[in-house]
Amino acid sequence: MERNSLDELARRLDLARKGGGILFCGAGFSADCLNFKPDETLGTGAQLLDLFNTALHQTPPYKDLQNAADALQEKIADNGMMTLLKEQFTVSDSTGDMTDLLRYPWQVVYTTNYDNALEIAAQAAHRQVDPLNNTDDPKTATTNLEIIHLHGYVRKWDIHNFRESCVLGAESYSKLTHVKNWLERFRRDIDQAQIVVFVGFNAGDFHLNQAINDLTGLRAKAFFINRPTAEANPDVVAAQKRLGTPLFIGRIGLATTIKQLLAKKTPKEPHLTSFVKYTPPDPAATVPTRAQIEDLFLYGKIEPSQLARDASNDISEYHIQRSAIKQTLDSITCDTRIVLYDGYACDGKSILTTDLAYRLSGARPVYRLRQAYENILNEIAEILSYVPNAALIIENCFDLPRERLVSIARQFDGQDGVLILTSRAVALDASPDSLKSLLDFRSFQKITLASLSQSEARDLSDLADQIAGWRDFHKLDQDARLRFINDTCQASLPHFLLRLLQSDYVSERYREEFNKLSLNKSEREAIIAALYVTNIGENAPLTFLSNVMEIDYGALIDRINARAGDGAFRLIRRNAGIIETIPSIGAQNILQNLFDDIEIVDTIVFVLKNLASVSRNSFEQRMFEQLMRFSILSKVVADSDAIDRFFEHNKQELQIRRRPLFWLQWHMAKCEVDAFNDAEKFLEQGYSEASEIERRTRTTYDRRQLNDRRAKFLMMRAAKTTRTTADLFRDFKEAVTLTDKILRQNDPQHYPFETLAEIVRTYNLVSVRLDSGHKFQINSWLESLVNYGRERIGVLVSGYQKDKAQSALDNVAI
Repeated sequence: MERNSLDELARRLDLARKGGGILFCGAGFSADCLNFKPDETLGTGAQLLDLFNTALHQTPPYKDLQNAADALQEKIADNGMMTLLKEQFTVSDSTGDMTDLLRYPWQVVYTTNYDNALEIAAQAAHRQVDPLNNTDDPKTATTNLEIIHLHGYVRKWDIHNFRESCVLGAESYSKLTHVKNWLERFRRDIDQAQIVVFVGFNAGDFHLNQAINDLTGLRAKAFFINRPTAEANPDVVAAQKRLGTPLFIGRIGLATTIKQLLAKKTPKEPHLTSFVKYTPPDPAATVPTRAQIEDLFLYGKIEPSQLARDASNDISEYHIQRSAIKQTLDSITCDTRIVLYDGYACDGKSILTTDLAYRLSGARPVYRLRQAYENILNEIAEILSYVPNAALIIENCFDLPRERLVSIARQFDGQDGVLILTSRAVALDASPDSLKSLLDFRSFQKITLASLSQSEARDLSDLADQIAGWRDFHKLDQDARLRFINDTCQASLPHFLLRLLQSDYVSERYREEFNKLSLNKSEREAIIAALYVTNIGENAPLTFLSNVMEIDYGALIDRINARAGDGAFRLIRRNAGIIETIPSIGAQNILQNLFDDIEIVDTIVFVLKNLASVSRNSFEQRMFEQLMRFSILSKVVADSDAIDRFFEHNKQELQIRRRPLFWLQWHMAKCEVDAFNDAEKFLEQGYSEASEIERRTRTTYDRRQLNDRRAKFLMMRAAKTTRTTADLFRDFKEAVTLTDKILRQNDPQHYPFETLAEIVRTYNLVSVRLDSGHKFQINSWLESLVNYGRERIGVLVSGYQKDKAQSALDNVAI
């Protein structure tokens, strides 16, 4: 046993004294209290098999637990089985080392044991606990240390719940609905943990792995405490090493480590779950190579030391240093405390915040959001209590619910800390309420990264010159390159990257990288899932992809990298707990050109099916909704049969087909191919599902999206089909009525103004098919609607929303 493994155990236990310590107890934890022989064969299954064979007087003995359990069940029925297990698995005392283990401030304790040894030990340690049976609700509010019995708890069994609670091996485990609910909770707890300590647990029988597909994420923080032995079972060691670090110190050795830690002062630094502390890298000692610059542009692969070199020397030899950095630092000096960067996909927001983190870290600690968990507000409060001047960086901030985002911002307004936020313009567009709430804070400032300054354009030109094979750029002289950036690309970094990343040169580079390896089906699907999430606009947590793909995603990437020759597969990579791929525009390029449409559809359908079957956290819920969107699918899938396959398969999932959003998306797909009868039918189904939600929840469903889409659909059909005069008149009447209704609702957005403009445009196109009486009436409606729209635009939030709405009205001519 290596000394540094023990040191790492102690280090992580020390960190988790502020939260994030999980204890998992297997059969070996309480074996001596139950008079079981403590050897490598020990496990719940082995215990029960021996017990059942003895009760059955079975000769020769059963070797299969399920067969033994069925035979005993038939012989003594539920009541007899429950009595037998209660007698065998009820203890009256615990050992001193058990008591010492329960003195540690565990966040939660899980066990596969039926017995009450943990509760007895906690009582001796003067710890108040809440024992929870696997039939209890995982959302049960508790105030004490939770001890969760995944296989059932003898003290809570009765004749009514015994059959659904008592787990008899892996087969029955997978059939119990209540246990599956606890596995979701178990997975989330492990994801957020600082350390997971398994005591007396035989990892060779690890049927819980369905709950922790991301074994790579677990491996660094999992420790298996085995009894001291001269010769460890090599199979046990191998199984445990796949999941974590095996230690042969026994309960007593672990208890000794814990006693030593508890004798010291508790660490002051807060336990981080949602955030990770930024550590500034040392600046590179040499200029960046062409390969490093090209990797940054083409693959989004960042070399932190080169970013630091540019920042520390105030140069742009590796990347563009944006003027927004100085603007932000000056604003912070003048008491700005909340800064929002908004821009389009591939606008460089993540690199900009990394530059800012490097510059801020000299004077204040910097924390970056990794994944927003339910306790994010408490975590921020603890960070600011520990270091009041801390800087926190939250990307894609409008992914957070408005109330939560406002509560976060309130902790920084007028205080010493700094909050840096980013958002894509499309999210800004969809979140007017959130933006309006941020504008109410006096120390808030919004900085738009819409266009490059002249100096930034020159830096971009010099850097792009390092991309040797991009002929579209290299055939231009220096002045022409600047004109290309400023005029052709509208001084926009996303426009420039669109030209670059969809060029023949880059497509070929992607193809070469992809063809480095012969990928199997699972690897291809894993890459599709990661690229698709990037296409949506997110960097996915490793745990998310592992769980929705039902694989150890980190291990898969490690295997791919090992086969890549140079040790790195640049299309997809792991950075701590986040999966990184190429820029989102490049991800579209690869999905469009290197995978079949059916292959993409089948992968996303599989992900959606898995998400539909679990209780989703906020990130998973957002992904669930985004993965259903036709507007996202259509960027990378063009085949109409594949698109129909996408919706037909998703329709089979109850949680999906009950959503009005699903039918709205299928409606849009049918509109795209002018299948107006199906489009209308699916939109009507969306209205029906909205009514069903109202019936189930007794709340009013916001039909704005459905109504706006109905108005747009009527105009689309009017322009592309030959409707009778009476039908055409009714279409305009309904479209005007729906748009007027949406405009009059609270907090309007830009889209009804665009619908208004579409109604006017369609009317000008088809009015020749209407008689004079109809024209007079429709003209009157439209004039009134346009006048109201021009009044109503005043209530929109300044910026993106108002600009889009105004642009739509400027194109109205009646």
